[in-house]
Amino acid sequence: MTFLKTANTLQMSAKLYDIWATPQASITEARLLLTLGANPESLYKFDYGHKTLMDRVNNGSVCSKCFLKFSDYLEYAGTIYEEMCEQAPISIVRNRRCSSGLLTLCMDGGGMRGLVSVVCLLFTSRRILGDETLVNYFDWLIGTSTGSMLALSAANGRTLSECFFLYWNMKREIFLDGSTMSRLLGDQVAIQTRNIEKVLSECFPTESFQKCDRLLTVPALDISMAPAKLHIFRLINTSLRCDEH
Repeated sequence: MTFLKTANTLQMSAKLYDIWATPQASITEARLLLTLGANPESLYKFDYGHKTLMDRVNNGSVCSKCFLKFSDYLEYAGTIYEEMCEQAPISIVRNRRCSSGLLTLCMDGGGMRGLVSVVCLLFTSRRILGDETLVNYFDWLIGTSTGSMLALSAANGRTLSECFFLYWNMKREIFLDGSTMSRLLGDQVAIQTRNIEKVLSECFPTESFQKCDRLLTVPALDISMAPAKLHIFRLINTSLRCDEH
């Protein structure tokens, strides 16, 4: 992951070629590289991808289940990359906000499944604009659960790639492995709570949104009372007309 944070597309493309033949490499590594912009073209030259995959199957470094995942990757990676990075961006007037009403983006959470929102935004932004600026066109960002991390990060000026890495880091710091019983009877929830407070304070200092030019909404559940009560955090941009709120 450290490599991905600093690598350019050419370096990631070369890395994809290398890991395809690495016995210990997993399909997750290949998927991450493609998501962040690696060009899979080299896998199709001289049938390198298929031949190398069969070599790995024959030497026992790829199981039957993983073989299907790698095969699906070969089938679709080229098309995904072409649609995401090689098609001509749609012609639109850039840097122009919605003239009537507010353009709203709402993002769900779901723990690490929230990565789906980031990946969808990455793909859509590259396909439509040819870059990662799509979130800049929205006036109102709404995020639920871990989706709020994405909304706050985007409002704070982070790129979609940076949001992706933020999510990935949360997997290690917040979403701890453990059984249902350990969560119910142990201290795992308390540890996760401390960890997420630490992550939030590091990523979003108190003054982070003082100059934010957009509306932000984060619905949450206050479980300190019974029954639990909905609590909504809001950041209102006073430069927007009140009748637009």
